[in-house]
Amino acid sequence: MKRFFLIISILLPLLGCSCNSGNTETEVSTALAECGRYDGAIAIKLGRTALTTLKGVVRVAGIDDPDVRKAIGLVKDIRGLSVLTFDDCSAEDKSSISHTLERALDGSEMLLEAIDSGEKVRLYGRLDDDTDIVRDIVVYVPSSCVVACISGSVSMETLARFSCDD
Repeated sequence: MKRFFLIISILLPLLGCSCNSGNTETEVSTALAECGRYDGAIAIKLGRTALTTLKGVVRVAGIDDPDVRKAIGLVKDIRGLSVLTFDDCSAEDKSSISHTLERALDGSEMLLEAIDSGEKVRLYGRLDDDTDIVRDIVVYVPSSCVVACISGSVSMETLARFSCDD
């Protein structure tokens, strides 16, 4: 019996590591929760129910606006949203939070890096090559001390159609 518990105690952590490998959303969500504890940091997490309610309110408010209808179509498969802002933290805490976030994103696929007015915006996610679906998108703006983690999936076709329309 002792041998059984010893084997289980060795295999469970390994199984946990293998299940989380490449899971951007889980690693970043954990980092956001950890970083939200710093003095001056603000962490907000919206679950499925809150997002469904918000989508309903936006849908009713902008029923005649074609841009709102496109945006609703874009976010229909989103199941959660976490946002962290840490601009009001001390310089030491900002550095620590940035390091924690970079570590959580290490090994994730950077989908896009854009520079607008001197600010870098980085977009991370998991791209399924077979279906062209992007899962668990992370938007990180280091200079503004903002990171958003979007749980769910969006097709590349929908993203391209939404970004190309005026």
